[in-house]
Amino acid sequence: MRRRPAALLPAALLLLLGTAPGASGAIDRVAVQLEGGHPVEVFRALPLYRGVSCRVTVQGASVEMCRRIEAGPGLEVPASAIRRSPGRISFDLAPPPGLPLGPRELRIRYEIELAGPDVFPVRVLRNGKVTGVEPRRVAAGRPVVLTFSGVEIGNAEVLATSEFRGARVLPGGSETSCRVELTFVREGTFRVPLYDRAGVPRPAPSPAEPGGYLVESGAFVEVGPPEGTGRP
Repeated sequence: MRRRPAALLPAALLLLLGTAPGASGAIDRVAVQLEGGHPVEVFRALPLYRGVSCRVTVQGASVEMCRRIEAGPGLEVPASAIRRSPGRISFDLAPPPGLPLGPRELRIRYEIELAGPDVFPVRVLRNGKVTGVEPRRVAAGRPVVLTFSGVEIGNAEVLATSEFRGARVLPGGSETSCRVELTFVREGTFRVPLYDRAGVPRPAPSPAEPGGYLVESGAFVEVGPPEGTGRP
């Protein structure tokens, strides 16, 4: 006897068999890959950075049977744009630069939804760019306050690196300015990576970079020898 496709089986039977997509809400794994980057597994909320296209991969039972993807206004993915294989789908999202910041939901919709769609949390984050810093030259080994300028750098936090310690963002920042107090521990020319504290830092395009907001060369800090050493 010829087997009927799962999509044509009665909904009650699908539930008994445990094969109804969306019945358990089981998403096993979610990964995101920004343009020019590498896939990064997501454990809490899927980060979407405004103005940055990304590819999202979702693994889960029967997820390839989905009908469409919804991620809030302006981010719906039709069935024709979803790449499918057993237990796996991938699709592209292109958050526009003006997309509202904050939480939303990624909904994986099915033709038959006995328990609603599969849902995964999403957070829209800033895609900041740091363009300048004052002062440009400081001494190692002593606390200093740096004022960074840029675009969309509000709600900033400092991503820790081995070049400095005790970093904290001072009150009074804006989308174009951020003040950070820290102490550099060695000499050199360094970036101070900032990111939107509402979510995870934007992944770095290469292992040599720390990630977070893009830092242009004009915002690198030149760190000289400690004061009192007699060295220039």
